[in-house]
Amino acid sequence: MDVWSPKLHLAAWTVMHLLCVFSHEVTVRHSDLKPCKEDNRVCVTDDRDCGPRPPASIQNTLNMSCGYQHTHRSMTCEWSQESNSHTKSHVSLIFSREYRVLSCPAIFAPLSVLSVTARIKNYMTGTEIWSQPQTVSLHQAVKPSQPVLTVLGFTEDSVVVSWRSSGDGGCRLRYRVDSTDTWTQALDFVPAQEDQTLTYTIQDLLMSTIYRAAVACRSKSGIWSDWSSDVSARTLGRVPSRPPEVCYRVEKNDSSGSFLLHLIWKDLHLRDAGSHILGYQVSYEPVKRQPLQDRFIQNVTEVMAVLVVEEGDYSVTVTAFNMAGYGPAAHLRIDTQRQHTPLSVRNLWVSSFFPAVKGVLVQWENPPVSSSVPSVSQLGVQWHSETYPSTSHWNTVDNFTTSTVIQDVDPDESYLISVFPIYNQQCGSPRSLRASLQQGALMEAVQLKVMGVTKTTVTVMWVWQRTSGPMRVNRYEVTLRKDSEKQTLSLWPDQCQHTFLNLTPNTEYTLCLLADDVSRNLILVRTAFDEVPAVAAVTPLLLLAVTVFIISILSRTLYKSYFFPPISSPRGSTTGKWLMDPNHQQKTAGRNILDIKDFQVTDVLGEKSLITVSLTSQPSSEEDLHEDTSLLSISHLIIKLSALELDPEYISDAPVVTQHPLVSLQPYHSDYPVNFHHPNNQEANTALLCHTREAIGHFPQEEEKGGQVDLSEPSHQIHAALKCPFLDLIAKGHSVYHMTCEDDYLVNSFLEKTEV
Repeated sequence: MDVWSPKLHLAAWTVMHLLCVFSHEVTVRHSDLKPCKEDNRVCVTDDRDCGPRPPASIQNTLNMSCGYQHTHRSMTCEWSQESNSHTKSHVSLIFSREYRVLSCPAIFAPLSVLSVTARIKNYMTGTEIWSQPQTVSLHQAVKPSQPVLTVLGFTEDSVVVSWRSSGDGGCRLRYRVDSTDTWTQALDFVPAQEDQTLTYTIQDLLMSTIYRAAVACRSKSGIWSDWSSDVSARTLGRVPSRPPEVCYRVEKNDSSGSFLLHLIWKDLHLRDAGSHILGYQVSYEPVKRQPLQDRFIQNVTEVMAVLVVEEGDYSVTVTAFNMAGYGPAAHLRIDTQRQHTPLSVRNLWVSSFFPAVKGVLVQWENPPVSSSVPSVSQLGVQWHSETYPSTSHWNTVDNFTTSTVIQDVDPDESYLISVFPIYNQQCGSPRSLRASLQQGALMEAVQLKVMGVTKTTVTVMWVWQRTSGPMRVNRYEVTLRKDSEKQTLSLWPDQCQHTFLNLTPNTEYTLCLLADDVSRNLILVRTAFDEVPAVAAVTPLLLLAVTVFIISILSRTLYKSYFFPPISSPRGSTTGKWLMDPNHQQKTAGRNILDIKDFQVTDVLGEKSLITVSLTSQPSSEEDLHEDTSLLSISHLIIKLSALELDPEYISDAPVVTQHPLVSLQPYHSDYPVNFHHPNNQEANTALLCHTREAIGHFPQEEEKGGQVDLSEPSHQIHAALKCPFLDLIAKGHSVYHMTCEDDYLVNSFLEKTEV
């Protein structure tokens, strides 16, 4: 019963439960006592305690000690008791003496001798415990007064306190950190005399930490005073003793072309921090700084910072500071132009075994070893609450570790857990996953589907999403099976597609998504048909059929040519077609083979005359008509100069030219009538003679049967001028077309253009 509360039956009581052992402390003030009507020698705090007491044989012996406070006229008793019950019990004290009590409040006199009995009643279980009466002489059980404790000084790891002893039996001192409820006993006993001033130094304390302390003293009779009022003191701090462990990561900023410099460091341990870390100072500057270029400085309270820098070489420092000042700085030299791309961890997953283990298991696969990047020196594991992201924690593990356990996480909170490799001072990109203590990883694999199928492969795809319900899955798998054939794939959040290889063509498989060996999705898939065996089987048959066909065709051709040789058909020959054609003469007569312009002759006066050729005699017979009709006989032609009119005296026989290799002239002696008329015959003859001599110089003379041609006479001269160029024209032509000329047939063209 509290001495300051008159309405409470129990003035004060404290119950401490440790391994089913309860400690009770009860203080009764004189004003709380009531008389019992049944017994005038008893005073109680509760009327229910006035009933008859149990026999002494069932009363318990309690290690109870009681003390009397004269100034407050109160008595405090305390004891310890073992109990199997975890429920709260009602505790009361019963006071009695050998003679009648006239006034219960007056029994707390210094010369009184009282018998004290404790009653412990548990109304939940209905059990009660009575202690054996204990005789207390108040003048010997006087409780020392409450001492007064003061703080004299403090250092980085100690606090000096002082007090004045209220008893001559010694004192005891206790202290605790202000943020906790657990007391630490400095010493079990400090010898002291009554009214003696004592000084004590509490050592091995944390730096820059607030502590609370209290003291109590006892008399020679062993009665302890109440604990003094708590006093508080803060130990001094010191600057951090070591720099933080910092790693960095450089990323390209696509928006502006600059770079993002990520800095991450581990918070200092309390023994290295000196005192409570207030924050970190991050500064950077270019190595080749311009004269007016400043050093950039910013303070952060978290264990990471993101800086926006331009391309170049920078010097970066990170320093921790507390109330005492700044500690040593961590220095980094970062060149944004000479950075390799570090690899990240793979297959990150978080498992929980709560409530058996109050922590989460984080597992991952280390990056593969590559010659292009340095080896991993250690790995960082960072986690923070999604509700309070600023409260970030992280630790490091060696480079061979692939799992760690995060302890002391809140069951009602979800966390973002990240793992990143550290290459000396450069760290790779973190791989992150949300998780909680009750559910483990907060991600699930859903929507399994087939993306592609070939003869020997099956490609599947799935989707990761946040867990939709309160479930815990420690492993996801995809299996592809057919009878005894089975392929199993473990799924991780950094994968969403896989191809199963070495499958059997044209075979049906079962594709299954498993969550802790429980099927979530089932798909039937069949591989593609393999056409290679079919083609291999059909190809020899096709080759055999083609071979038989070719042999049959060749055999038929040989058989026909041997037994039925081919007979020539006159009707199908060229000669037969020509003979059977009744209109071949008309077709031949209508064929133009000469260009008449080639036979225009320019006389000495510059006028052109046209040479016209026609037959003057008929063939002797039809046989002569068809014999070698392709050759044209010059002796059958008559040359007419349409522009000139010649007298009959200029008509003479033309010799036959047979030396030309392409034209064969028949030896017909026909007349070539030439009509030549000119206004001035004498001048014309003279000009024609000159022209004839010039022509004789260009064309060779042909021999007649009797010798050379005589050109002495004008008629011979004119005749030679007409004859020799024409015959030579035929011999010099590029092309000669064979035809049969009829009577009065006008040849428009005999040769293509001649070259003179």
